[in-house]
Amino acid sequence: MEMPQRVSIRYKDASYNTNEIRLKTFRLAFQLWEEQTKTRKTELYEFIQSCLKQIDRQDRFMISLLFIELSDLIRDSSLDRGMKEVLIKTSFREFACALTDFEDNSK
Repeated sequence: MEMPQRVSIRYKDASYNTNEIRLKTFRLAFQLWEEQTKTRKTELYEFIQSCLKQIDRQDRFMISLLFIELSDLIRDSSLDRGMKEVLIKTSFREFACALTDFEDNSK
Protein backbone atom coordinates (compact mmCIF):
# COMPACT_ATOMS: atom_id res chain seq x y z
CA MET A 1 0.00 0.00 0.00
CA GLU A 2 1.21 3.48 -0.84
CA MET A 3 1.43 6.25 1.74
CA PRO A 4 -1.06 9.00 0.95
CA GLN A 5 0.99 12.01 -0.15
CA ARG A 6 -1.68 14.63 0.51
CA VAL A 7 -1.58 14.08 4.27
CA SER A 8 -0.33 16.89 6.47
CA ILE A 9 -0.71 17.67 10.16
CA ARG A 10 0.26 20.40 12.63
CA TYR A 11 2.08 19.49 15.82
CA LYS A 12 3.59 21.97 18.28
CA ASP A 13 3.23 24.84 15.81
CA ALA A 14 4.98 23.00 12.96
CA SER A 15 3.55 21.46 9.80
CA TYR A 16 4.44 17.91 8.75
CA ASN A 17 3.84 16.17 5.43
CA THR A 18 3.92 12.39 4.97
CA ASN A 19 7.71 12.14 4.77
CA GLU A 20 8.17 14.44 7.76
CA ILE A 21 5.62 12.41 9.76
CA ARG A 22 7.65 9.30 8.91
CA LEU A 23 10.93 10.91 10.00
CA LYS A 24 9.49 12.32 13.22
CA THR A 25 7.94 8.95 14.06
CA PHE A 26 11.28 7.20 13.57
CA ARG A 27 13.19 9.83 15.54
CA LEU A 28 10.75 9.69 18.45
CA ALA A 29 10.80 5.89 18.49
CA PHE A 30 14.58 5.84 18.76
CA GLN A 31 14.40 8.55 21.42
CA LEU A 32 12.36 6.12 23.56
CA TRP A 33 15.49 4.04 24.09
CA GLU A 34 17.32 7.09 25.43
CA GLU A 35 14.39 7.88 27.71
CA GLN A 36 14.75 4.45 29.29
CA THR A 37 11.56 3.21 27.63
CA LYS A 38 9.01 5.07 29.75
CA THR A 39 5.51 3.88 28.96
CA ARG A 40 2.65 6.02 27.76
CA LYS A 41 2.40 9.75 27.38
CA THR A 42 5.81 10.06 25.77
CA GLU A 43 6.25 12.47 22.88
CA LEU A 44 5.82 9.53 20.47
CA TYR A 45 2.42 8.84 22.04
CA GLU A 46 1.45 12.52 21.81
CA PHE A 47 2.64 12.76 18.20
CA ILE A 48 0.68 9.68 17.12
CA GLN A 49 -2.43 11.01 18.90
CA SER A 50 -2.02 14.32 17.09
CA CYS A 51 -1.64 12.54 13.73
CA LEU A 52 -4.71 10.38 14.32
CA LYS A 53 -6.84 13.40 15.20
CA GLN A 54 -5.83 15.31 12.08
CA ILE A 55 -5.57 12.61 9.41
CA ASP A 56 -8.93 11.71 7.97
CA ARG A 57 -10.31 8.24 8.46
CA GLN A 58 -9.40 6.77 5.08
CA ASP A 59 -5.72 7.74 5.47
CA ARG A 60 -5.19 6.54 9.06
CA PHE A 61 -3.85 3.22 7.79
CA MET A 62 -0.59 5.09 7.09
CA ILE A 63 0.17 5.13 10.83
CA SER A 64 0.21 1.32 10.84
CA LEU A 65 2.44 1.31 7.76
CA LEU A 66 4.87 3.66 9.52
CA PHE A 67 5.25 1.15 12.33
CA ILE A 68 5.81 -1.72 9.91
CA GLU A 69 8.54 0.38 8.27
CA LEU A 70 9.93 1.26 11.68
CA SER A 71 10.20 -2.38 12.75
CA ASP A 72 12.02 -3.21 9.50
CA LEU A 73 14.38 -0.27 10.05
CA ILE A 74 15.13 -1.38 13.62
CA ARG A 75 15.52 -5.03 12.61
CA ASP A 76 18.02 -4.06 9.87
CA SER A 77 20.01 -1.75 12.16
CA SER A 78 23.33 -2.60 13.81
CA LEU A 79 21.83 -2.45 17.31
CA ASP A 80 22.23 -5.57 19.41
CA ARG A 81 19.35 -8.05 19.44
CA GLY A 82 18.12 -7.25 22.95
CA MET A 83 18.01 -3.52 22.22
CA LYS A 84 16.15 -4.15 18.95
CA GLU A 85 13.51 -6.22 20.75
CA VAL A 86 12.97 -3.63 23.49
CA LEU A 87 12.80 -0.78 20.98
CA ILE A 88 10.26 -2.55 18.76
CA LYS A 89 8.12 -3.65 21.72
CA THR A 90 8.17 -0.21 23.31
CA SER A 91 7.39 1.60 20.05
CA PHE A 92 4.47 -0.69 19.32
CA ARG A 93 3.19 -0.41 22.89
CA GLU A 94 3.15 3.39 22.54
CA PHE A 95 1.42 3.04 19.16
CA ALA A 96 -1.17 0.62 20.59
CA CYS A 97 -1.86 2.87 23.60
CA ALA A 98 -2.30 5.94 21.38
CA LEU A 99 -4.57 4.08 18.97
CA THR A 100 -6.67 2.55 21.75
CA ASP A 101 -7.03 5.87 23.58
CA PHE A 102 -7.95 7.61 20.32
CA GLU A 103 -10.62 5.01 19.52
CA ASP A 104 -11.99 5.12 23.09
CA ASN A 105 -12.27 8.93 22.95
CA SER A 106 -14.01 8.86 19.58
CA LYS A 107 -16.86 6.65 20.85
